[in-house]
Amino acid sequence: MDRAVICFTRAPVPGRTKTRLMPLLSGEACAGLHAAFLRDVARACRETGAAVYVAYTPEGGRGPLADIFPFARGLFPQEGADLGQRMAAAMDRVLALGHSPCVLIGSDLPLLTAAHLNGAFAALEGADATLGPTLDGGYYLVGLKRPCPSLFAGKRYGSGDVYGDAVAALEAAGRSFAPAPACADVDTPEDLRALRRALAGAESHTARYLRQLFPTGGAS
Repeated sequence: MDRAVICFTRAPVPGRTKTRLMPLLSGEACAGLHAAFLRDVARACRETGAAVYVAYTPEGGRGPLADIFPFARGLFPQEGADLGQRMAAAMDRVLALGHSPCVLIGSDLPLLTAAHLNGAFAALEGADATLGPTLDGGYYLVGLKRPCPSLFAGKRYGSGDVYGDAVAALEAAGRSFAPAPACADVDTPEDLRALRRALAGAESHTARYLRQLFPTGGAS
């Protein structure tokens, strides 16, 4: 079993990432925070012992990601007209290399641990597919043993019950399903406030960067 994890991400470029946190944070601070998220995600991925790949956008964003993921087996641009197509293409690409199972995760996951990822791989021992739910009805993780085009085709992301719709698509495709552990993602100022509370006193890359941004605990 040659397991793989794909980190599906934007490059941490000012003005191009975490823009929903503006104007609470500047473009430069948003990029720095995202880079800290990615460093924590990279550590969690590496601790699983799985092969790690990075699917990124924009196309010229490889440089900073190569610095954060120096151990990655490969870094490649995302391909496709919409989010579903891009996720499907990334999964298909890595599965075609002979990896199975394959887990794809987002990057706005400063609380992600290797236990989340290993939980997803454990779910795939007895099922064809897994999804890791987020608190807002979406999912931060999708895991497959083989391609499932209908899981990604024609889906709307960012609203409604994205997780429930994905589970229904797997069932309609005849794929057995087992859930992965839940994990909070960080998209909004409210999410960031909750994250600061969760990481109080921690020593992750994100926790240290947040203390730089808010040294007196202000701007909450």
